[in-house]
Amino acid sequence: MMPIWKNPEFVRHFRAELRPTRALTVAVVVVVIAILIWLGCWGSRASEMALMHRQSVHLRAERLAEMDRETPFIVWFGFYRILMYAQLGILTFWSLFSCAQSISGERERKTWDFQRSTRLSAGELLAGKLFGEPLLAYFIVLCCLPIALLAALMARVSLGNFADAYLLITSGAIFLGVAGLWLSNLFEARSRGMGLIGTFGLYILCALMVLTRDGNFSGAAALSPLAGFIPLFNNDAVFGLPTIFGHPVPWVEVSLLLYLTLGAWLVLTLLQTLTKDYDQMRPLSRWQAVGCAAFLNFVIYALYIPHFPLGSWDSFVQFMVTVNGAILFVMGLAMLKSSERLRVWWRTRSSTRWPMFAEDGPQWPWLGLSAAVGYGLLVWGLFAWKNNLGFEAEALRVGSIEFLVVLVFITRDITFIQWSRLTRMRAPVLKGVLFLGLYYLAAIVLGTAVGVHSANRGQGVFALLTPAGAFQTLPFNYLSLELYLGIAIQLVIAVLFEMAILARLRHPVGEIA
Repeated sequence: MMPIWKNPEFVRHFRAELRPTRALTVAVVVVVIAILIWLGCWGSRASEMALMHRQSVHLRAERLAEMDRETPFIVWFGFYRILMYAQLGILTFWSLFSCAQSISGERERKTWDFQRSTRLSAGELLAGKLFGEPLLAYFIVLCCLPIALLAALMARVSLGNFADAYLLITSGAIFLGVAGLWLSNLFEARSRGMGLIGTFGLYILCALMVLTRDGNFSGAAALSPLAGFIPLFNNDAVFGLPTIFGHPVPWVEVSLLLYLTLGAWLVLTLLQTLTKDYDQMRPLSRWQAVGCAAFLNFVIYALYIPHFPLGSWDSFVQFMVTVNGAILFVMGLAMLKSSERLRVWWRTRSSTRWPMFAEDGPQWPWLGLSAAVGYGLLVWGLFAWKNNLGFEAEALRVGSIEFLVVLVFITRDITFIQWSRLTRMRAPVLKGVLFLGLYYLAAIVLGTAVGVHSANRGQGVFALLTPAGAFQTLPFNYLSLELYLGIAIQLVIAVLFEMAILARLRHPVGEIA
């Protein structure tokens, strides 16, 4: 891969964003704003000290003199803290927002085909956009760096603290930039509005992840740079440290680990889809999807802390099955195929040794394999935390039934979306997901309405129409007729959708209305 400064996509943004006059103007504005912030910090401290001197009768002379000596350090530290938080907000948001509009914006301007048809590889195009789109924000941070270093030295902040802060700023911005490109690549030009909504939602979610630091998965808070930023500036011992398999690890290291591993999966999906036509995108191969599902499970088990509310095996099993349901659904979406690829598989299936496990074949065998891997990791997790969860053999039986129910419903949903993609529906994946949301909303309303007259009948409706039947309170009812009837109904529906898909594959494209 060519150096970033020779990357044509990066050079294009460099010439557009950092023209000499504009760069000089931005640098001057940064210095002026920094001076104003410092004056604000100095004025605030001066007012506070003036009040203290007026009330000096209530303070000892030694204490007042000590506060006067501390004033310069407090002013510079307050200035340093505001400056670092400002850089964090500017760079992370700018990186996410600009990258999230990059590819969808090119599609809207009808220029994306020109870019992806150049000699640039997918990796070079990715690097050029990742660092080129938010280039002005990186320049602002570069202008702030010497000012922040001066403030850190004047406030007697350690260089390690200074380096950790910038490490969090840059790594968080790169990770969110990759996530923004991933989002932008998902949406067509006409769906750009949904992409922008997803962008703001992702940024807010990332910021709010810091609130999970006191939960069962405190390490997940490290997805937000704020989790590592707050201890750097507040020295709050109550904040605590995250754990990996029960061992405390510094916030900065956990953040870097999560950004590196999760970002690697996002980069992999981008490298495999960036230069492809929208209908031919393959975010992950089938084996990669199974591996990604296993990796996400492993991360959750690594970050788990056994205490309330997930301190018993039943609550832990239900939580992990729910999480795996979400993972299976996302992996199923990543494995959706275009009608052309499915027709190629249909024509060549007889010459394939394992046609149902072919790369372009149906999704349900791979969903079943991913669920089996998830259940195997659940068994491993139960044994790993058996001293804390109160492990019982009942946990394995309950977990297997819950996994089965969730797998059947997810298979039905993914098969429906795959069938939608073979129709002439515009934005079939998005509309398929919305139709499924409408279905589950109707099922909830119906079950609630029936439950007004009879709680048992309401639970029966939920068991027939939703996966809720698997998440019963203990003792688990293995002989629940509604539970197995619901599984049978959803299997029949999934088979009908699969038959509809195969029926479309048997006919030429022109014969399908």
